[in-house]
Amino acid sequence: MKTVYDSANAMAVGLRTENGMNQMTDTRENRVSDRGAARLVTSVLIVDDYPLLRHGLRNLLSEQDDIAAVAEVSTAEDVLPTVAKLRPDIILLDLDLPDSDALEVLNHLRQHHPRCKVIAMAGPDDVSSLANAVQKGAAGYLLKTASAPLILAAIRTVAQGGTWLQREMTGKLFEEFNRLAQSRRQDADAALTQRETEVLTLIAQGLKNREIAERLYISQRTVKVHVSNLFRKLGLNDRVQATRYAIRHRLVTL
Repeated sequence: MKTVYDSANAMAVGLRTENGMNQMTDTRENRVSDRGAARLVTSVLIVDDYPLLRHGLRNLLSEQDDIAAVAEVSTAEDVLPTVAKLRPDIILLDLDLPDSDALEVLNHLRQHHPRCKVIAMAGPDDVSSLANAVQKGAAGYLLKTASAPLILAAIRTVAQGGTWLQREMTGKLFEEFNRLAQSRRQDADAALTQRETEVLTLIAQGLKNREIAERLYISQRTVKVHVSNLFRKLGLNDRVQATRYAIRHRLVTL
């Protein structure tokens, strides 16, 4: 099935493939300047389940000389094979896809297609998803209500190796980062066994492994195992960090 999209300056032909992907063939693909020098074009894959949003993004990009929408998909299932086939420079990724967790898709892209840069898209109330997307490697994020100039600026910034954070969401985003970090610390605390917590408390009190072993009636070898495990779980590197952690979480008092 063929669908033709017309704009004032260019025509893009959409070819509906068997997997539901709209692959775009832009008639301006071989773009040259007035002096005959080829221009570098940033290829973009649009991923969103909302047809009107995809249509608006496609039309916007079709009007640019330096950006081209190479394809659009509406499900997470179609993202990975499309990326493997077309190798787009940038992926505009809706974080609210109906068939899968978009963050898992993002994680897979980072591992298997690290050169494809992702700009996450979400609603203004979905701060948690945006924060997780940035932490999982997204090069930036956009609200779905973003204006055309902001969308284009984000794509061009990320294409040049930069990071795009939409200004009005930055404060909320960093608040969410802090909340997630605190949640991870609480999870780590919960993951410690009672014995590991006892060892951590004694480390913070300044005891050496031999002294901890004597205090808990266990071998020094066992103490070393507990120390190694609690360092790994809490992301600590040495006893100084362990002491600071214990003080901050009130396992000991000064």
